[in-house]
Amino acid sequence: MTNREREILELIKKNPFITQEEIASKLNIARASVAVHITNLMKKGYILGKGYIINLDEYVLVIGGANVDIQGFPKEKLRYKDSNIGILNMSLGGVGRNIAENLARLNVNVKLITAIGDDMYGRKILEHSKNIGIDMSHSLIVSDENTSTYLSILDEDGDMAVALSCMDICDRIGVDFIKSKKKIIEGSRVCVVDTNIPKETLEVIAELEDVVLFLDTVSTKKAQKVKDFIGKFHTIKPNRYEAEILTGIYVDNVDKAKKACEVFLNKGVERVFLSLGEDGVVCGDSQGIFKIDMPKVCVVNATGAGDAFLAGLVFSYINDYSMEASAKFAMAAAAIALSSKDTISNKMTIQNVNTKAKEMGLC
Repeated sequence: MTNREREILELIKKNPFITQEEIASKLNIARASVAVHITNLMKKGYILGKGYIINLDEYVLVIGGANVDIQGFPKEKLRYKDSNIGILNMSLGGVGRNIAENLARLNVNVKLITAIGDDMYGRKILEHSKNIGIDMSHSLIVSDENTSTYLSILDEDGDMAVALSCMDICDRIGVDFIKSKKKIIEGSRVCVVDTNIPKETLEVIAELEDVVLFLDTVSTKKAQKVKDFIGKFHTIKPNRYEAEILTGIYVDNVDKAKKACEVFLNKGVERVFLSLGEDGVVCGDSQGIFKIDMPKVCVVNATGAGDAFLAGLVFSYINDYSMEASAKFAMAAAAIALSSKDTISNKMTIQNVNTKAKEMGLC
């Protein structure tokens, strides 16, 4: 939704019987322009018909991967090329799905577009999404492929040592399929995409007008898909290694991180949150670039921290938080994820995130 469309929608919410002439007068624009904006609002689903019947169900759309996570936790120091005694944990995952669930737990109306198999794991994802409040009605269910699986081994500190992913089914989220979802994408308050989906599909989404796009770069390998059109995204959340791939700058200190942020901003990105892990976050927009230190956190499982962080950024954006407040809320959300053995913490609530931020001295 454009700023002008948002202004018109607010006027209609206040007075459903307002005329186009009155809207034009209040906003100092031509009546013909008002008519065009109202038509666009109807196409995007914000206005349901004549008489300005408003659709108040604003939503965030997530497009990306969904899979089953299998994680291994060693009981002692991880020994490579050896059989380790440990604990195995299975949960639902996938970057896009994780972001969607974190948003749902933060009371955000969220829809998820992904691809899953018509199998036991796929049905589990559908059932869980329904229970948690994620709308998957626009997702693709594929009968001839298995739901993707992600296998990770953590070290004794809770950090990922190695992982394998089988996510070929995400390639089924092709250009034709995503074009059929154009209306639902354009109607979103924010559209979050991850780089598990094909490059060509990402390019089509990036070219859509008046869509606020948030990007999760996922990994150094997959981040390369968006290198040539990174400037099309409103908000991005790379880590230092993904930033290196996308900018060509070796990010080994804060100054280099700030230079990488400058590169992103100069390419057209509006907001950058460059994660330095335990060293904090470098944030940048048109008003400047600054760093926020990450307070010490007891790490149980680092797998879902980035997904929780991005969900925190989305929540902050739709609630009009400042850059600094957005980063701090997202950091607190990530801290809750870091403290959980599961990829998604059942403690992820607005109240708990705010409490965690206070405990960490972030506010």
